[in-house]
Amino acid sequence: MKLVVVIALAAIVTHHSGGPSRFAAPREVEIIGLDYAFRAPAEIRSGPTTFRFRNAGKARHELVIVRLKQGATIDQLVQRMKDSLPIADVVDGNVGVLFADTGKRSTAGLTTTLTGGREYVIYCQFRDTLTAPRHFQMGMYSLLKVKPSPSIATLERIKVDTIVAHDYAFVYPRTLAPGPHVFVFRNDGKVLHEFNIALLKRGVTLQQFLERRRTNAPTRDLVDEGLGVLLSQSRSESLGRLTVNLLSGREYRIICIFRDDPKAPPHFQLGMYGSIQVTGNPGG
Repeated sequence: MKLVVVIALAAIVTHHSGGPSRFAAPREVEIIGLDYAFRAPAEIRSGPTTFRFRNAGKARHELVIVRLKQGATIDQLVQRMKDSLPIADVVDGNVGVLFADTGKRSTAGLTTTLTGGREYVIYCQFRDTLTAPRHFQMGMYSLLKVKPSPSIATLERIKVDTIVAHDYAFVYPRTLAPGPHVFVFRNDGKVLHEFNIALLKRGVTLQQFLERRRTNAPTRDLVDEGLGVLLSQSRSESLGRLTVNLLSGREYRIICIFRDDPKAPPHFQLGMYGSIQVTGNPGG
């Protein structure tokens, strides 16, 4: 599976011609996962949007959001995924991923500025067993058409925690105060990377988690919750940002499990992992 400095305003907002922008808090849109489909709006207004994901099914699901290239279709994307082919020729941006166990709602939010006139696709890549089909192969995908909004609104000016990827390591804050945090992911490397963040169970160490991953052993029992993933191509920043309520006294592991090619080791085996300790007073 598939993720403190203040970034410049230009990196987190979309600039428009024709007048000044209005800064606004993102509206919220809840996507519901079923077995095996999404309940989601077919059309949505452009502008700042925070996605939430609720799993109303009996299987574990994820919400992956990508932006299609202009002229590309959802059928082309799904067929490439079914054929296990790269999707970069039909997708020009990854917004991110949210996770939700059965009967639960993701505690993290995924925020982006939706582009008017563009189309986004949501899908789930999970499978119920190692030999079962992936959920998108069973119909768990949907198209979101973005209708241009008459008003010009961009993401509000807020402080973010930036996670930076290099080949092959993260640069990130080792400790953070409890409470709400907004994560942005910037890839300064030469290959595709991800920022995958999860809450470790109490008493579990990062090294225990990594040892399980290295031996391909299950890790679900070591994690309380998978929070989300941000992805970014080389020399770029993620389209989305994750809002996470960090819990006092807890440890969050971050990892990249991508490979440069099918025979290469996953990036975490090259040193691309870490953990964030939550200490101090809220907002401190």
